[in-house]
Amino acid sequence: MPALHVPLAFRSMLAALPLVACAGRAAVHPRAAEEVRRGYAYLEVADPERAGVAFAHALEFDPQFPEALNGLGIVARREGDLDAARRRFERAVRLAPDFAEGHANLGETLLAASRAEPALAELRAALRIDPDLADARQNLARALLRRGLDAPDRPARWAEARREYLHLLEADPARAAAHHDLAFMDYSDGRYARAEAGYRRAAELEPRSREALHGLCISLVRLGRCAEAARACERCLEVAPGADACRTSLRGAHACE
Repeated sequence: MPALHVPLAFRSMLAALPLVACAGRAAVHPRAAEEVRRGYAYLEVADPERAGVAFAHALEFDPQFPEALNGLGIVARREGDLDAARRRFERAVRLAPDFAEGHANLGETLLAASRAEPALAELRAALRIDPDLADARQNLARALLRRGLDAPDRPARWAEARREYLHLLEADPARAAAHHDLAFMDYSDGRYARAEAGYRRAAELEPRSREALHGLCISLVRLGRCAEAARACERCLEVAPGADACRTSLRGAHACE
């Protein structure tokens, strides 16, 4: 089972914000833009309290600033308040229907609230606006992967998920999560050589990923490459000494030798 973390989209907000009117969006107050940049910078260094204050301060200058509402939504989401996060993201996209990150974050929040159908609609809306929005693409792919795990039509759902992961790699070739999840699907369907290659690439990109290292280990066991498998599981235990799955698979690798 992959680690199905779903990311929030906000890094692009650190780029230039619209200080002049464009594409139907009103001009932004310079101080509001400055506070929003500060807010996202605080999020980058894991200081949600300061981020929340900065976003709220931005709204005092411009109460209709979607990027500030998006920032407050991210703060609420990180604090586990799904309802507050959803309301803020919904208001952001009502104010700016072309706001890709707002749709992406609303979709992620709806996924966390187990509202799969509206979540998929929001994620697809985000990608229609910005096909390269990697976080939205990853969340969409993982939602499709999860829906297919126990579904009778798993092959069709996973084929759709696979296409989304491949699109994701076009936008972000070094995204370890995409390589990991494609490898997970390959392993589940008995394509062990492809799974090994995918897990190996994920481990190269994230050398401390327990999930990638464990996937590499079990794929190598299936391929009869037992000594390599043991080394992968040993590395997994170095990264995560309490990982029972890696310890169990290491025993399997030694037995296979």
